[in-house]
Amino acid sequence: MSDDTRRKILEAAADVFAERGYRASLDEIVRRAGVAKQTVYHYFPSKDKLFARAAEMMGEGILVTLAPHEAETLADTLRRFACALRERILAEPCIALHRLLVAEAPRFPDLARTIYEAGLGETIRHLAALLARAMKAGQLRHDDPLFAAELLVGMLTSAERTRRLYEAQRPDDMQPETADRIVSLFLHAYRAEEPIKSTDSPSPPRSTTP
Repeated sequence: MSDDTRRKILEAAADVFAERGYRASLDEIVRRAGVAKQTVYHYFPSKDKLFARAAEMMGEGILVTLAPHEAETLADTLRRFACALRERILAEPCIALHRLLVAEAPRFPDLARTIYEAGLGETIRHLAALLARAMKAGQLRHDDPLFAAELLVGMLTSAERTRRLYEAQRPDDMQPETADRIVSLFLHAYRAEEPIKSTDSPSPPRSTTP
């Protein structure tokens, strides 16, 4: 038995579960992995454990880290982040994982939460920390940085991801200029010199520590 065998089983399981959901046949996973059923059970004692680890593996590619490059402006950092996020979230593996977790979350609620927090949730927290520093430095107007981060991520992904989920948009239909347009709108809305006034009391900032 080897790590390569385990990896082959997980890759086959991820593909089959992405295509057919939890109801996928273990026999199909065995066939694609090119191993015996006993080998699968050696590494994963149950279908639930195999599904959980395969889903975790699929979710490992979602996290987008964000660190400004030397002499890079805030706008450039956010544009670089926006392009990286859209490339991952709107790619077919992430769309397949989203469909899978939405369908199976009632059966595996802890797994779904763990994958979210380790991927997109952690990405949002890193972005919020960056925005908090920019607000403190006077580059952006003061507001709740976590709300601002969630807003930007939603602008960058939600509409197109919904179209992808409904098969109303193909991956190659993405427009490269969309990320720049969204970041420009976000920076305009949060520009420091003209805070947005509201009759409501601002909510207290939430924690932005990654």
